[in-house]
Amino acid sequence: PPGGQRPGIASYRKAGGAAWASVAADGTITGTAPAAPGKNPELVVVGVKDSAGATDTVTVLVPVVDPAARLRLKAASWNLHDAGSGYTDALEKQLRVVLAQGLDVIALQETAGERARTLAEALGWHAYQSPGSVGILSRHPLTDVTAPTAELPAAAATVQLPGGRGVRFWAAHLDETGYGPYAVQDGGTAAQVLAAENASLRVRQAKALAAAVRADVARRIPLVLAGALSSPSHLDWTAATAAAHGGVGAFDWPVTAALRGAGLTDTFREEYRDPAKAPGTTWSPTRKRRGDRPEPQDRIDYVLYAGALKLVEAHTLVADWPQPEPNSAADEWPSDTAAAVATFQL
Repeated sequence: PPGGQRPGIASYRKAGGAAWASVAADGTITGTAPAAPGKNPELVVVGVKDSAGATDTVTVLVPVVDPAARLRLKAASWNLHDAGSGYTDALEKQLRVVLAQGLDVIALQETAGERARTLAEALGWHAYQSPGSVGILSRHPLTDVTAPTAELPAAAATVQLPGGRGVRFWAAHLDETGYGPYAVQDGGTAAQVLAAENASLRVRQAKALAAAVRADVARRIPLVLAGALSSPSHLDWTAATAAAHGGVGAFDWPVTAALRGAGLTDTFREEYRDPAKAPGTTWSPTRKRRGDRPEPQDRIDYVLYAGALKLVEAHTLVADWPQPEPNSAADEWPSDTAAAVATFQL
């Protein structure tokens, strides 16, 4: 092996590019960037030699940010649909989404107890991985981690940003049992559906989440909650959208109402006020049938926030044009759920 490295481990060197940058043998790029950055990223050309002696180069784009510029954070919630096990080349596709979209911190669900960690290892990023569904993937270091519990299936960590600033980030995946839109489609009245929802484990979890988040909000630190809440929003079911929701008009879904009560703002509805014009559907880009009936389509994945953050933009995300199930295995989008994305300025 070259340089005494273990078999299978590559060695690196600087082959060109920015004069201020250096490249260590393990591939780490360090250096002091110019005080007055240009408009374009700096380039560093890295030479690599593997354990068999084969060589290649890679050009790395290094964004150089004016230290006086306001920090931005691009956050997302993404349900990975059983960690992507039903899709070809799922890990590569997941990595491509994260990098191509410029995401900074992602709340992941259905990770199979490993995918947040696996993605972080591939990217050289940071992660918190629970034994179950929830994980956090972050470009920046994570501290002060709060692990999920049976009563509260949500993890939290402080995202440590440059300049000593931090954002408290919550990642949640609430119980999916007794899904409300199915009850509506099956003929339940609004009163029946609301009663069942209020009695559900999902709402108990939402209330526990609201209480936990409220404690962070009281500390007056910037806070983002991203998650698969398994419930539509009270902001989406209105008289104007009744035709899209089984004829039910305004409906105060208790999951999102609980988080509203904790002082959180829904980024997508702040960006797009009219749910009739911009439904923001996340469930589902690929699940279009429920037996012999249409699959109810709703926004059930969210990015919410509180504190000293300014919303720059919010959107839902699906890459390419996914084919509906059962023909979705080769889709470039390796999930049955659209991601919810929001960009903040500190």
